[in-house]
Amino acid sequence: MPEPLFPEVEQYIADTDMLNKLKGNQAQLYRILGQGKTKSKELDMPPAEIERKMELVAFKPLKNKDAPLNVRKEIDAVKQSLDSELATLKKRDVQKRLANQTLRSLTEVKSGNKDNCFFAGRLILVVDKAGGNWSWCLTPHYPIIAKIPPDPEYIAKSYYEAEKLLGKIIMPAEIFDVRLNLAWMLARRFSLGENVLIIDVARMYKVAGQPEKFWNTPKKGNFVDLPDAAFIANLINWRRQSGFEKTDFKLAQATVHQALGPKAKVFYMPSNSEGTQTRPVVYITKRS
Repeated sequence: MPEPLFPEVEQYIADTDMLNKLKGNQAQLYRILGQGKTKSKELDMPPAEIERKMELVAFKPLKNKDAPLNVRKEIDAVKQSLDSELATLKKRDVQKRLANQTLRSLTEVKSGNKDNCFFAGRLILVVDKAGGNWSWCLTPHYPIIAKIPPDPEYIAKSYYEAEKLLGKIIMPAEIFDVRLNLAWMLARRFSLGENVLIIDVARMYKVAGQPEKFWNTPKKGNFVDLPDAAFIANLINWRRQSGFEKTDFKLAQATVHQALGPKAKVFYMPSNSEGTQTRPVVYITKRS
């Protein structure tokens, strides 16, 4: 049996029967104890060590003055360790080192660094500024799996899980063509003007892209929460396929004015095979 990460705290949780007394906080307590799952919901792994530390430091019931001195001292020590770790993770060279370490472990996948982006296969590895949350994305904008802890084992495993998820959400191009038409018509119905925003089509795809089970029996229990990247994953696959007659859609590239600013309503399409370069698209039109 592995050594406890927080021996004083874990013993105190057991001695006080805290799991039963604080039922509303069980998810946090289980993560502190190394049980349950990591916060990345698509990843079936226990919480990473840094996640356990973050939960412990943030868990207010354990900061009660009634807690034994040895427990409070251990929490203070964990906080100091965590603060140092988080400060280190903010450094760009540390983030690069972690990314390179992860890519080296994906030996059977073409990977590298291009346009200041780390990529593996058809996915881009993205990290937030603080270095605490990592994501595998299609282009740097659309996550397949997010909230991955900064641990090379977790990041590497999540790559394979992201590929599995892509396999599930990408449908045959000829079926997507039908669903794209449906999403476009729904977006057109609610459009304020003549032009149809591609982000509105992507939003309507949450409905149009539902599996056959939903369309055969449309009810809440059969509705699947599609990831944001489902639309672009299928759009990329659809554009690359040949051998069937596609509906003639045209993507209108955004102007600088349309692409910039907090209220920009653009969609980022990959402009190279790795997805490290993108171009902003604003409207999608259909030839009548």
